[in-house]
Amino acid sequence: MRFSIRQLGGGTLLSLVLVAPLMQGCTTVQDGRVVAAQQDMSFKTWLDGLLVQIKANPKYDRLPINTKAQEEQFLVWLHDAFRGEISKHDLMRNINSTYPGHEYETSYIVSRLP
Repeated sequence: MRFSIRQLGGGTLLSLVLVAPLMQGCTTVQDGRVVAAQQDMSFKTWLDGLLVQIKANPKYDRLPINTKAQEEQFLVWLHDAFRGEISKHDLMRNINSTYPGHEYETSYIVSRLP
């Protein structure tokens, strides 16, 4: 299955506002968890709302997510937390350990989870 991040809908905005400019290109093998996140309409609606809030927040500094693998991992973490498959605490720990120095951004995201 070929994949373009533009298929995420809000994913393009995610890359611009939340994480980083996208690396262009496609991948030939895709993690099923990424596909599940992309196809989860309630998650996408929540994510789109989060992105609007982030864009409006001048204090928010983008996370240094610069590769497709990092972007997909972050999307999976968000989806897992949204669905309650990992706790908010686990999401915070994942983000803060991978992207230190972004505690405000992490708290901002986590506080908006349902």
